[in-house]
Amino acid sequence: EGYDDGSGMIDPNTGMPIAAGADGNKEIYLMIEPEIESRTLRQGSEWMCTECDHVFHRKLHLHDHIESKHVPHIPYACGMCPKKCKTMRSLRTHMAQHQRIDRLTVD
Repeated sequence: EGYDDGSGMIDPNTGMPIAAGADGNKEIYLMIEPEIESRTLRQGSEWMCTECDHVFHRKLHLHDHIESKHVPHIPYACGMCPKKCKTMRSLRTHMAQHQRIDRLTVD
């Protein structure tokens, strides 16, 4: 139920590491989104993780926390390199780096 040296999730049925292709990233997020929401609690102007009571000022940061720490899922795969990310937001940040590099090499 944990990451195998950061390279991927362990399939509970086979015990083998698994990882998603880049085309499966959206489907992964849609599968785990209800689990993320179920661990989200609003307290006034703050957001709390119901798993560990960690408090955040922004819901987005709470979602990143829950996604990376409490919801086991297949890592998000970059379509341009072998990188895998624990959160959709970190994958988007990584993909933006590819776009910046592409723009620099075209100019």
